[in-house]
Amino acid sequence: MNYIERLDKEKLAQIMEQNISYLDCVAEQMKQGYVSVFTGAGLSIESGYVDWKRLLEPIRKQMRLDANMDLTELAQYYKNQYGRQGLNDVVFNEFAKMPKSNDNVSWLAKLPIKEFWTTNYDDVLERTIEKQGRVVETIINQESFKYHDPQRDAVVYKMHGDKKYPDDVVLTREDYQRYDESRQLFTKLLSVELVSRTFLFIGFSFNDPNLERILSIAKNSLNSRTMPRHYCFMRKVQITDYDANQENQVKDVFEKYLQDKNYQELRIKDMANYGIYTILIDDFKQITLMLEYLYNKHIADNVFVSGGIDPEIENGYGTFDQERRDEKGLSYAERFLTDLGKALIDEGFRVYTAFGVGVGNYILSGVLKSPKNDLHNSNLTNSKIHISSLIDKDDKDGIRKELINKCNSIIFLFGHANEGQDGYKSGIWQEYEIAQKSDKFLVPIRQTGLSAEKIYSELKRDGKLPEILAFLEEDCDRKDLVSKIINALKEYREEREKKLKEKLFADITRHETGVFISYRYDADNDIAKKIVEKINNDKSNSYIVKVESKKIKKEKKIKHWIDKTMKTTRITVLLLSKETLESKYVSYELEKSLSGGKLLLPIMIDRGGKGFSEDEEKAILCKLKGRISGQDIEVKKWYEGEGEKNIINWLNEML
Repeated sequence: MNYIERLDKEKLAQIMEQNISYLDCVAEQMKQGYVSVFTGAGLSIESGYVDWKRLLEPIRKQMRLDANMDLTELAQYYKNQYGRQGLNDVVFNEFAKMPKSNDNVSWLAKLPIKEFWTTNYDDVLERTIEKQGRVVETIINQESFKYHDPQRDAVVYKMHGDKKYPDDVVLTREDYQRYDESRQLFTKLLSVELVSRTFLFIGFSFNDPNLERILSIAKNSLNSRTMPRHYCFMRKVQITDYDANQENQVKDVFEKYLQDKNYQELRIKDMANYGIYTILIDDFKQITLMLEYLYNKHIADNVFVSGGIDPEIENGYGTFDQERRDEKGLSYAERFLTDLGKALIDEGFRVYTAFGVGVGNYILSGVLKSPKNDLHNSNLTNSKIHISSLIDKDDKDGIRKELINKCNSIIFLFGHANEGQDGYKSGIWQEYEIAQKSDKFLVPIRQTGLSAEKIYSELKRDGKLPEILAFLEEDCDRKDLVSKIINALKEYREEREKKLKEKLFADITRHETGVFISYRYDADNDIAKKIVEKINNDKSNSYIVKVESKKIKKEKKIKHWIDKTMKTTRITVLLLSKETLESKYVSYELEKSLSGGKLLLPIMIDRGGKGFSEDEEKAILCKLKGRISGQDIEVKKWYEGEGEKNIINWLNEML
């Protein structure tokens, strides 16, 4: 690795470490219930909608105005010229179409966030939250503040209105000027929220006009002693965003790139003055990875307690229980369960349970004893304990799956003595079978006997008991057993969070630049596969390879695949054998690469590894030069140039 390359990787590592530290701050505030989300137009693009600029593009063209003009001014001029109805039609027509699935919105809806702010007119956010089984209240105007749904567990504040009421959406310069008159409650509430909560901004570009208003509100709310930190996802300005098809355009395009890059850096520094810190990304897909990280970090604290006893027998706790009772009348087993519930909350875990007979009530009693329970005599749907009783419920399996999917660890306690006899499966065993199918930490407390002991025996037989559960072999008293369970959960949580960070870092650093490999499929597939394998196995690289996974037969489908794939790539690797440029599809790929401004990396490959003769080499180079119109492009040699060793370096040189 050369010096420049090492510096680049060190810089990337520093940026990623900073981004992860920001995400961890969001996760910590989310744990306390202090996070709100603010979304802009960029969030809805994946749903098939356009951003603000593209929404008004037909209007701009119709009026023959500058593409870089202020969008509020553009909307105002159109209204002055043609009236409000024309603008209303633009909004209605765009947002009347059905939205596509949106991964980022789906992850947001899964997070334990109750307050969402948006400048978007669409209803993608509220629809997706409702799909998670949550009751959503939407505030779209001043009147909406008068009434509140007592059942709501999420609220969406639509600062700029809703597509259903295009007359009232905030769009023109005049709308912005009258905002504090027509929508003053939004401004007042947001001002309060900005000094009392942590906001995560998603879907705003560095030059988004809506961001200006938010910054203005933040500035007016700013108090250096009380202002919490906020965080904003923002896509980095990149040279690949700018097209230069002709030589005389290159200088102008590069200058524009430098100007925008400098402006973005200044904007980021300015936003920090308002308490908004930027999480820089290279691609919007990275937001998905980061939201997934936040979700997995959230559920790391969630523990599902699977347990119950057979109410038909005299002592459902089996041999674990002891006859003596404490001063409060609790048996040994009941005291153990109460202690466990309290310890889980004391150590920062959240409890999920289906409230099994003889277990759930004592776990809950322990939760209530913890000073960290945050129940405050309210209902049980709080941040510390989540109960879903299965009594008289038809879809018991569905409820179990939902609860288990939201948890990182599963504790199995007690159960039924007749487990497995005549095909009988208790609820505990059914929960075990569900948990087995996902990546969960299974903790069957052998000492409690019954179903839990049978689950332990099965996991031990299959070699699926990790080292940190060795204490399950020991005979422990009640207090010691609780302590060891908690320590195992904490150790697993720490290890899990470490792996989450490693995964996020690897996922982001390895998926930045798309590479298309052009070659004769039948003749040179073996060496193409070798190149793909070499690139993908290099853990330090930042490339994702696009290559034909299976042979496509119809010409129309082949060209469609080429066109679609090349939209996501920056570099074309051209594998040159004697016959390569005679292929019509390779010729088409080369033509698309050149017209699309792709970086071209030609590599000579002779199938025997002995090299081409001088005449053969000249003939190949002559054909290539004829296709690339005299462009000065260096040709690498796979075998002579030690391609297997240097392919990553060659790609780095291209960039």
